[in-house]
Amino acid sequence: MPHAQLYLSIAPLAPAEAEAALAAVSALQARVVRAIRQSAGGELLLLGIEAERTVRDESPVWCLDKLAAGVWNEIGRYARISASWQQGDEDEHWYEYGEEDYQRLMRAFRLMKRRA
Repeated sequence: MPHAQLYLSIAPLAPAEAEAALAAVSALQARVVRAIRQSAGGELLLLGIEAERTVRDESPVWCLDKLAAGVWNEIGRYARISASWQQGDEDEHWYEYGEEDYQRLMRAFRLMKRRA
């Protein structure tokens, strides 16, 4: 099966939220290759996640939407997410998830269970 390379940038996050975001990405069938934590001032972080995922029949948009909703569900609130998706030799696709996307996706994925 083909693989996609993913990059997520999530901010602002508290340190515990960064760990929760990493757990959410791993739980949604993406293998975290590297996590980069940068200070965003005070106790807040910018989290960069490099990951890869086996591509099945899902579209890149659906996969990234599900990852964004999973991260927001896990941290319990909105945080800005920038995401990229690259599969094989195809062009890289970039997505920005703002507050309107948060409202839309949390309704669409409202039945996702939050990890305890």
